[in-house]
Amino acid sequence: MSQSNSSASSEPPANDNRRGPFAIVPKYDCPHLGENAYVLLQSTQQQDDQQPPCVDCNNTQENWACLHEDCNYIGCSRYQQKHMLKHHESTGHNICLSYSDRSVFCYACDSYIDSPQLHLLSRQLNQVFY
Repeated sequence: MSQSNSSASSEPPANDNRRGPFAIVPKYDCPHLGENAYVLLQSTQQQDDQQPPCVDCNNTQENWACLHEDCNYIGCSRYQQKHMLKHHESTGHNICLSYSDRSVFCYACDSYIDSPQLHLLSRQLNQVFY
């Protein structure tokens, strides 16, 4: 995850190199992050290069981890059976992490997001995946 500039803006930092065909530019001013320090709970961490299964359908492709404090829900993507989306709709938990590409998505903003608050999570993921 890239570092964001210090001002609250939805514009990417000047040194952002992700622009190009089909590039997804994350939102940098998501108001739904709150004051939490986001970490991946031990129970939701990937094991042996395998994504943890969706708790509802046992799918192991394109799964997401809910990043709401103390929530250990793992659900499949909207391209599978939409269990993470249904989890958001039933709980109001907005922020989730993709096991496929380690991006973070906010359902309330309907956008991928990045923020300094997510950098601890990014460092944790780098230790797990590399």
